[in-house]
Amino acid sequence: MRNLFPLALLIIIFSGCDPTAFYEADIENLTTQTLTIDFISAEEELSKSLLIQPNQTVFFKEGDDFGNTFVQPLMAIYDSVVVKNQTDVILRVYKENDTGRNIYNIDDYWTVNKPKKRVFKYKYVILNEDIE
Repeated sequence: MRNLFPLALLIIIFSGCDPTAFYEADIENLTTQTLTIDFISAEEELSKSLLIQPNQTVFFKEGDDFGNTFVQPLMAIYDSVVVKNQTDVILRVYKENDTGRNIYNIDDYWTVNKPKKRVFKYKYVILNEDIE
């Protein structure tokens, strides 16, 4: 009986824990141009810039959430996403409420794979039609 109490206590503790879900997001450049993608936020420490060569995929961000079994990248922290070429010419500006193909619309324009339970891999692909 004395050994059952610690075991029962451990079972109760672990069964009460919320599961953690993780995600990783990548961006792929399927154009013929080298692109700079600036993620602009009002909070400067959240802003970031990616340099992506043609036919290259780069890491965008990762995250986790306790208690959920489904998580996805949070794009709302960015005021806009600006795509530029090598000479810093702006090719495209994405805003959250823009219609059509939009990097902010994760459900429609990002692909998601689930390689493991509660692990999600997202990918956004930049096509020539995005920058023309």
